Amino acid sequence: MENQEKLALSIQKEMIQFNLKRMRTVAWTLMYVTAIITIIHYGEVFFSETESEMVPVYIAIHTILFYIDLAVLLFVREKKIQVTSLNLRKYEFILLAYIYTILLLITVITVMDVYFFKHAALYEVLFLMICTVFAIPFRKIFWIMFITVPAILISAYMSNGISGEGIKVFLPMSLIIPMGLIIQRHTYKVQKQFTTQHILLDEEMTKSKQLSKLLAEKNNELSEQALRDTLTNLPNRRAFNNKLTQIGQQLSKPKSLTVIMVDIDFFKNFNDYYGHLQGDEALKKVAGLIEEIAEKYNAFAARWGGEEFIIVSHHAAKFAEHVCEEILEEVYNLNIRHERSKIADVVTVSIGMCHAKISISEHLNTCCALADEALYTAKQNGRNNFYSKNENLDEVVC
Repeated sequence: MENQEKLALSIQKEMIQFNLKRMRTVAWTLMYVTAIITIIHYGEVFFSETESEMVPVYIAIHTILFYIDLAVLLFVREKKIQVTSLNLRKYEFILLAYIYTILLLITVITVMDVYFFKHAALYEVLFLMICTVFAIPFRKIFWIMFITVPAILISAYMSNGISGEGIKVFLPMSLIIPMGLIIQRHTYKVQKQFTTQHILLDEEMTKSKQLSKLLAEKNNELSEQALRDTLTNLPNRRAFNNKLTQIGQQLSKPKSLTVIMVDIDFFKNFNDYYGHLQGDEALKKVAGLIEEIAEKYNAFAARWGGEEFIIVSHHAAKFAEHVCEEILEEVYNLNIRHERSKIADVVTVSIGMCHAKISISEHLNTCCALADEALYTAKQNGRNNFYSKNENLDEVVC
């Protein structure tokens, strides 16, 4: 129900906006017509002496019409017209007031035309123009027709009776008024249908854009999730491979590269003794610490798999060694109990590091493999330590 009311209000606003623009068209047309007729009346060429007595009245009414149309053109500007729910009634009043006023003024002129010239052409033309140009419901123009049409017909009857002269007024009016009403009904119906379809189409397009935006956001979220380890929320192996690809694409000249591989000592024993839930908690804590240290030094950290983590950066060898020492110390300070460790009573890690100058993308995987070898050496050396390799890959060294 609320949507229907909202749609009805939107249609009403669009229809008034449409009619206000058409009102300017009518105003331009009537300004031209009234200007020409006023000039003719000033000349008094086509009037007899009796008819000339009415010229000032004609001129006065046409002058009033001219200034009304001028006011419409000055104050109802197309670019400034913005119909809202707040000013809807105001603009509707302006529109109807304009139509009613010009019809009343033209009716006064037509009554005189019927008396002097035996025709109602000006009213008929204006009535047809209003029915054709404006898209308004019949009930909005019924009351002004109820006043103006009988006034003209009564004037024709009193002036000419049911004579040949009277028929010249009655016959065209009996044809044109019904025709105008048919045109008016069709114009209103077609414009309302067009406006409704336009609004519904806009709403569908807006919904489609919102849905596309939401879908893009969800796709981005899914893409990010696909590159994240679900347990630790660190980038996963796939994200790390993407990072290596990115580094390889940016290689325009030799660069320093450091790969640090971290492995939790005796983690299988930890899982067997404390259970997988406690093991997961330990992984999260160690992963959070590694991520924090990596962010501090502008490095990239990822979960390599199982209890292994990997960090890649462009730091110098000495600085990278400092990072390794910090990881060893901070993991130990986490103070995660590990009674099944063979080297300490808390969780510790072993670290393998490779530092190299790389010049081609193939060196990236080589550096990772050498970091893995360094990790194996660190474990062979008693664990809870790090081992580094620093060689030149261009000479097949790391």
